[in-house]
Amino acid sequence: MSERKIFVGRKAELKQFRKVLENPRGQAVLVVGQAGMGKTWLINKMAELAENHPNFKCGYVRYEVTPTDSVDSTMALMMDNAFDAAQIEDGSFSGTAHRLEQWRSILNVINLGDLVMSLRRDPTKNTRDQFLERLQLISKRMPENGRAIFIIDPEKYMQKYSDQSWAIVVKGLPDKIKIVFAQRTEDVLVESATFKALDNISRIPEKRLDVLEKQAVDELLDKRITEMDYSMTEVRKILSKYKGHPYALQGALDLLKAGTKLEELPNDPTGIAIAQWKELCKRGKDAIRLFKAYAILEVGVPDEVVTDVSELDTDTLQSVLADNFIGGLLREEGYGKRIYHAILADHIVEQIGGVELKQYHNRAADLYRQKLAEAKRFQTMPDVLSATRLPEHVLVSEGKEAFVSVFVNECFSALRQQGFLDAAISMSERALDYVKRGSKWEAAVMGNLGGIYERRGELDKAETIQKKALRIDEEHESPEGMALRMGSLGQIYRMKGHLHKAEQIHKRSLEIAEDLGAQELIAHNYIDLSIIYMLLGELDRAQDMSHRALEITESIKLKEIVESVQVQEIIATAYGNMAAIHIKKGQVDKAEQMIRKSLQIAEVLGMREVIANQYSNLGQVYKKRGNLKTAQEYWYKSLKLFDKIGMPHMVDKVQGWIDELEGK
Repeated sequence: MSERKIFVGRKAELKQFRKVLENPRGQAVLVVGQAGMGKTWLINKMAELAENHPNFKCGYVRYEVTPTDSVDSTMALMMDNAFDAAQIEDGSFSGTAHRLEQWRSILNVINLGDLVMSLRRDPTKNTRDQFLERLQLISKRMPENGRAIFIIDPEKYMQKYSDQSWAIVVKGLPDKIKIVFAQRTEDVLVESATFKALDNISRIPEKRLDVLEKQAVDELLDKRITEMDYSMTEVRKILSKYKGHPYALQGALDLLKAGTKLEELPNDPTGIAIAQWKELCKRGKDAIRLFKAYAILEVGVPDEVVTDVSELDTDTLQSVLADNFIGGLLREEGYGKRIYHAILADHIVEQIGGVELKQYHNRAADLYRQKLAEAKRFQTMPDVLSATRLPEHVLVSEGKEAFVSVFVNECFSALRQQGFLDAAISMSERALDYVKRGSKWEAAVMGNLGGIYERRGELDKAETIQKKALRIDEEHESPEGMALRMGSLGQIYRMKGHLHKAEQIHKRSLEIAEDLGAQELIAHNYIDLSIIYMLLGELDRAQDMSHRALEITESIKLKEIVESVQVQEIIATAYGNMAAIHIKKGQVDKAEQMIRKSLQIAEVLGMREVIANQYSNLGQVYKKRGNLKTAQEYWYKSLKLFDKIGMPHMVDKVQGWIDELEGK
């Protein structure tokens, strides 16, 4: 519930939680109750109790998960947040200061040392295994009286089958680590036989969270009666009809404070959300628009998002939020604010007509589309919130086909670039449920999915998926699709070390691309062939392929007049390949010329992977010249940049050069 709500009662539950803290064993805690019973309210108090405990050094961080969030995507986000918080760099946690503060409460308990780099997530490896490794690391660095508490609070319910992954994590929890789950009585962890079988789970309370006892209700009234224009006797009598229901009691008291008359309060808890909405509507059109926007946005969002979707300016937003009643209906979560309870949010959505509902979702979709387009245009890191939420709004406003289209064309590359591979996999699997079997869309989704598994190093799985996608494209006689799948298979074969097989399939892809006149695809194949020939030691052929890629891009530029970002990226990569070839030939001056040309393009467009590669090449150049100090400086710059963009295999490679240079 809202952080402004006064906490009362639940003494037995808090006593149980104190015992959990006293036990150093890694444990999960289930807080189970129906909607409106105050699970979040209790969990927040538990976190506060831990943070202020006289005998323990505790930190906590809280995550709200939606029904579309997978276990892996949640754990990936947690690891990325931990790494960013540990770095404490400017720009970290943009728009998520609340969560940054929470992560620092955990990291402040730990002796950091060299922990920062160890927290880094490798998007190519199994997320759950890495998550457990990070928990082990945190546990070892904590003092004996240290505790790290991770709160998972679902928005409505958790994904089906998520109990299996969470059960593996809970079973492997190291000492001093506690994970607290809020669950409705019918939620997946509560009903899971696998989860129930674990011996390191505590339920608080032992059965389920129930209504507040009379003593707690009296305590609440005693603390808030001065806000009312009624006597304690009058208020107690009228609120008795809610029989201690936490959501109803707090909501009713807020309504009374806002000016609602005693006789106007609803007769049972189910009417509280209706009354809250009516009271909101009295605040005027701006408040109505604002809360309709918050309701359809669902998750915590920055102010700039809700102002755009509600079509209110910043000054109006702040003016509306200055109302105490309105402010009490929101809470900080994730990237910003959201409606404090799903009961109220669901009721508001029900009040929005079909046409208007689509308008709100369309505005949200337009904003997220714009953010992703700007990131692509200016070659900045794409916004994860936009990439994960855009398909959800399109699904409501335009349907399943549009969900697939926007995911494939606008969101997939953003999730992959940011290293949110688990989220991309989860969304790909949803998209596959929406497409027609054997369709071109199925091939497109599968092609992307195969690309994720390729990056994660699961090459056999990637190969199987790409071959299936290729068969579909062949059945549809889709030459562009065939060329794309062949290009992907060529990359897989190259990574497996099957260089001649990779060469042959890239040549087939190239032939199709040439028949289509698909210039960019032709250039991409030349780039891939250049890498293959370089690995084969055929440096002249490799150089020829890079030259051809550059010739293609020059022809594209002349034909289209403008220089597209995609074309510039090919040019920068081609120059980088040529630099690597010159280095192998010992032609360091020519190599540096190529590197500088590549950097000139990449730095303007913010192509961080290309920049990192050229820094590593410059390190090689200066090493060959005997200038080891400068070589080391460029390798450190390269390592840091590869780390930021989630390319751990390159981090390891560059770190190996540094270690060799330093004689380690």
